[in-house]
This record gives sequence, structure tokens and C-alpha cells, in this order.
Amino acid sequence: MDKPNAINPLVKFLILIVLSVMVFQISDPAYMVLFVAVVIVAKVLTNARSTLTKGVMWFAFAIFLAQVIFNHSGDIAITILFLDVNWGGIVTGVLIAGRFLALITMSWIFVATTRASDFSSALISSGVPYRFAYLPALAMRFVPVFQVELSAVRDAQVTRGLRLDKSIKGIVRAARYTTMPMLISAMSKVNTLAASMTGRGFGAYPKRTLLKPLQMTVWDILLVISSIALAVAIIYFSRCYEIDSIVHI
Repeated sequence: MDKPNAINPLVKFLILIVLSVMVFQISDPAYMVLFVAVVIVAKVLTNARSTLTKGVMWFAFAIFLAQVIFNHSGDIAITILFLDVNWGGIVTGVLIAGRFLALITMSWIFVATTRASDFSSALISSGVPYRFAYLPALAMRFVPVFQVELSAVRDAQVTRGLRLDKSIKGIVRAARYTTMPMLISAMSKVNTLAASMTGRGFGAYPKRTLLKPLQMTVWDILLVISSIALAVAIIYFSRCYEIDSIVHI
């Protein structure tokens, strides 16, 4: 078992929460770019599936571009034709796009390196009622299922003659014809899962015996404390050592 999978899932979840809060506290674009680069390197080292698809990258670029075009706060950095690009738009665009990329990548690293059963076991071992502890595990388990289902629905629509071009009209049309089949498929799977869990006696007893209890160790606690300390340090340096000499907002 590799090191990311060996960490207690509850610890990874707490670290994800800490880092997610930290992302929204970073106010310096240089620190944001550095943090996104570190997250991408972590994604590569953990062998997580690719989350930086073209759609995600283009959406992040669209966020940045919208800020550059419509945000006119701060001094003018450059003038392109009739468009004045301000430092405020550049800084805000980098921050918002960076937060989007960081959150998407960190969330997928957690999902890709965490088994749903281990996560539910860790939650139950920490005292969370098992009826609630199984909810995030089920959500994680259905992510790849719905990805496969979406691919199958799209292939079926293409086979029936639906054109999936990359224009805005084509995207809206594709969403229109794939949303209803996906919704019907999701409801069918939910009903099947509910019947299966009822048939196996889920919820019949107040407590359940775990096959592999996962308790937090001293190293897990130290890892959480270290992550919190690192997040506080990054927030402090981001706010106390900003590039105010270059950017005036």
C-alpha cells in the first residue's frame, strides 16, 4: 500500500478542510500560484487520475479572463487595443482561478487516494453514527459510477445522431439531452441501493461491528497539527509579505 493510502482517511479529510480554508485566506497572487503548483505536484506524486481536463482548465482561464476584462480596480498594467488591463483584475483573476483549480485538484486527490469503506470505518471509529458515516462513502463510491454512466449516455446519444459540437449552443443541447437520462439512471441506482441495504438489515441495530476499525494514532494527530501550523504560516506570510510594491489596488 502506498503512503497516501496508508494515512488515516479522517486525517486526510481534516487536512483537506484545513487547506480548503487556507486557500480562501491567501491574498497574494504569488503565493496562490505557488500553492497551486504544489498541489499539482502532489497530484502527480500520488498518481491520482487527471483532474486538470481541458474543461476545467478552460473554465479557470475564463474566470481569469472575465476578471481581467471587467475588473478595473487598481492601476493600469497594460493597454491592449482599446482594453485597459488593471492590476486589480489580474490579481483577482489569479486568486479566483487559483482557488478553483486548487479546490478541484485537492478534492480529487482525496477521492483518488481514499477508499470509501476506509473513510466510513474511520468516521465510525471516531464516534460518528454509522447511518451518517456511510453517506460520504456512498457519495465517493458513486462518483466513478456516474462518470461511466455519463460516458455511456453520451455514446448512445452520438449513436442516435446527436451532434456534440464544442459551441455554446452544442453544449447546451448536449446538456439538455443527457440530463434526463442521467437523472433517471441515478434514481434507479438509488432505489436499487436502498432496497439492497434494507434487505441486508442496514439500520436494524444502533451499532455495527467494523471489520477493520481505523483509530487515529499519535502520528495522525501530529500530521493534522503540522498541517494546521503550515496553513497558519502560509496565511501569515501571504498577508504580511504581499507584493504591494508592485501591485497597488
